[in-house]
Amino acid sequence: MFDDNHLTLRLVRLQGADKWQPSASGLWFLFLRGGSGSYATQAGKQRLRQGDVLVLNGLAGGEVKGGAAGELAFLCFSASVEYMYPLFSVSEISLMQNIVESFKGIKFHPAGSPLAVECQRLVGSAPPQFNLDHRSHLLGVLATVLREEFKSLQLQRHRTGFVSMEEHLLQVFEKLSANELLNLSAVELAGKFGCSRRHLNRLFHQHFGFSIAALRMEMRMLKAVSLLRESAAKVINVAEQCGFNHLGLFNKCFRRRFGASPGQWRTQASQACTAPATNVGDHSQCPLQSNGLCPMLGGPGISNGSSPQKSQLRAAALSAVLSGPVEPRDTERVRSPVPPQFAGQAEPSGETAPHADA
Repeated sequence: MFDDNHLTLRLVRLQGADKWQPSASGLWFLFLRGGSGSYATQAGKQRLRQGDVLVLNGLAGGEVKGGAAGELAFLCFSASVEYMYPLFSVSEISLMQNIVESFKGIKFHPAGSPLAVECQRLVGSAPPQFNLDHRSHLLGVLATVLREEFKSLQLQRHRTGFVSMEEHLLQVFEKLSANELLNLSAVELAGKFGCSRRHLNRLFHQHFGFSIAALRMEMRMLKAVSLLRESAAKVINVAEQCGFNHLGLFNKCFRRRFGASPGQWRTQASQACTAPATNVGDHSQCPLQSNGLCPMLGGPGISNGSSPQKSQLRAAALSAVLSGPVEPRDTERVRSPVPPQFAGQAEPSGETAPHADA
């Protein structure tokens, strides 16, 4: 939800001991146009004068104070970096987590510095009408600030241990527990990776060839296969341990993935007396297998022709699949048919059906 200052340039005037604070979260860009004052937080105080540029986090809790005498005037606008992700390349997105972290404090660019001079020039020529041209112009100011941040981080890349986006995804993936990976909301999971939900899916598609939803569904199915090897296990209990509260949905997803109901699959597996990897149905439907990532097709040390990074991801998937039971999405009992939106590689809804397939 945006406030009135999102990509909208405002003029603020502080008289004497007047104070100003950001009215919303996000990044705030301040351009000192006249007078002097200071920006104060619990950590300290930054003196401000005409020509300075200040970038601060709206959640930092600081405030701008005018000088003891005279007027302090500055232009300001706010922006949310998260909504700028479609403008970034993959290599830039890989740096965004570090940039967002750096903005938890303040960024001060003194008057006369190349960045401050360029930003002051840009805001000075911004169209006065609050329309698309106005917002596009301010995006140029935001890009100017971020470009400097990207440049600075890229210079430090080899000295500070920066990794590629694929390596970053793998590192975060390996730190997630099964319950986190399978039960966090899409937004919460994206937060773990330091990007938006849309871009997390985009990055998974680009680097691994499948979506987060497909990965989570496949891991549930693989866990179900592992549990169904135990002949005494009830299908309804297997469904619950795999995060399904809707047994009808579990049966439908299992049949779509393996071409048989859970009970039929267990009977066939028992008769065949072979390992799960050889009788779990049509592997062409498995997004992990098609990319050499299926943990049921080889141990963590077996590459199956895939890259070391993908083998690493497969090992992490295997660890999560074989860990403890998955917490159900919710506990509400609903006696309704399987919703249409769960067709394809969808995720469990947390519904519970009154029948079992065992």
